[in-house]
Amino acid sequence: MDRRTLLKGMGAALLTGCASGPRSAATPPLAPDWALGWRSVTSAALAPVDAQVKGRFPDALHGTLFRNGPARLERAGQRVRHWFDGDGMVQSFRVSSRGVTHHGRFVSTFKFQNEERLGHYALGTAELPARGNDANNVANTSVLMVGGELLALWEAGSAYRLDPETLETRGTKDWSEELTGVPFSAHPLPERDGSYWNYGLAPYAGEQGLMMLYHFSADGRMLQFASLPMPIPGYAHAFAQTERHLIVVLAPLLWDDTQNLTWFDKEAWQPSLGTTVLVVEKADLTRVVRRELPAGFVFHFGHAWEDGDRLRAYACWYEDAHFMHLTVDQDIQGRVKDRPPARLAQLEIPLGAGQGRILRSSHGAEFPVVDARVPGRSGSAHFVVMEDKDAVLPHGGVIARIDVERDRVQRFDYGPGVIAEEHLFVPTGSREGQGWLLGTSLDCTRGHTRLAAFDAEHLDDGPVALATLPRALPLGFHGTFLKG
Repeated sequence: MDRRTLLKGMGAALLTGCASGPRSAATPPLAPDWALGWRSVTSAALAPVDAQVKGRFPDALHGTLFRNGPARLERAGQRVRHWFDGDGMVQSFRVSSRGVTHHGRFVSTFKFQNEERLGHYALGTAELPARGNDANNVANTSVLMVGGELLALWEAGSAYRLDPETLETRGTKDWSEELTGVPFSAHPLPERDGSYWNYGLAPYAGEQGLMMLYHFSADGRMLQFASLPMPIPGYAHAFAQTERHLIVVLAPLLWDDTQNLTWFDKEAWQPSLGTTVLVVEKADLTRVVRRELPAGFVFHFGHAWEDGDRLRAYACWYEDAHFMHLTVDQDIQGRVKDRPPARLAQLEIPLGAGQGRILRSSHGAEFPVVDARVPGRSGSAHFVVMEDKDAVLPHGGVIARIDVERDRVQRFDYGPGVIAEEHLFVPTGSREGQGWLLGTSLDCTRGHTRLAAFDAEHLDDGPVALATLPRALPLGFHGTFLKG
């Protein structure tokens, strides 16, 4: 089946719906049910089901897409205030010549086990005795394969080890006795030799907080570790790397421990401080310089590289940190009026003296993915979920390939009522950006989740394969693809 035929097939599939889906195909709702993206899964696991497949998934995509996200937001009539506080469920989409099979399982964190036993939330109560950062750890942000184990990642506590076949939880990843329970971000970056860099922030430690820096091998051995004082107790969700440097961008979102609030509500926006950039030398993690940018906020980064006497990094740049304080109900309702979405922007950071600059593009974008074969170099292709400031849906339904050097955009629109999630790039061939794009979307009108594959160099041709699940999954954040 060619792509043009598949697109026609997509239309047919949308019209006929799913035979075993949650709604009758004959009576689709008039308006999308956006709340599907934040609906709780109430069982500990989702049993394997087969998807209905249109087209053919390329051999290069035969393997497993793992995704992580908050899938339990309510217990006993209580709802967590923030989307980021939901318990993490890892989803497995197994792709083979026989089709696509999906199953999911909650990460059995210390918190999840206790609250399953109690039947209600227990944060901040004597029913959930404090055990450091992992008392609040929901392991809900991303996943990474290390040493034959799948790690479920958060940002303020331990990674959790999972069996990649069954998704059963094996316990926390304890890099060493002294690093047990220490913050470990959800966005480790690969080095060319197969090792990884990562960081963790403890804004509550010491006078201004501590930043932990990790360098670990692909088989899970710690190669380097450093713990450094922070200049301000700011916030960073991810970081960037060049050939010789790590770049940690601290938003002026300062830890305020004076009130008994949740993790994210403790972060107070103080734009008068500007944005602090910490540039760390990979060769000596104790060598750090501090630079300044205008006040702003970043969740995710794209390509970064060294350009003479300065560093450059692409990022999805917000003018403020309002997204960090939205409630679950506000997420469902859509964008906050007069709050623009993130724009793909180039951060210019001088290695010598002086203040950096923000070079904003016209492209609203989030969840950027780049070709990992060019780490730390000047790449061009960014695969993103497009964000439109005038959109009425909670998140974008359009994915795009943005060539930042030529300012060219290819895009695919999933259509009304659909929210697109992060799409991963799987390389083939030798050119930057040559390969496949694999990602999920949630159809909030017909009540199902879909997995799609695209030729990454011809995104606007539409998917070459599309698998429709007989169920709708809550929206997730990030994932990884494992070949084979």
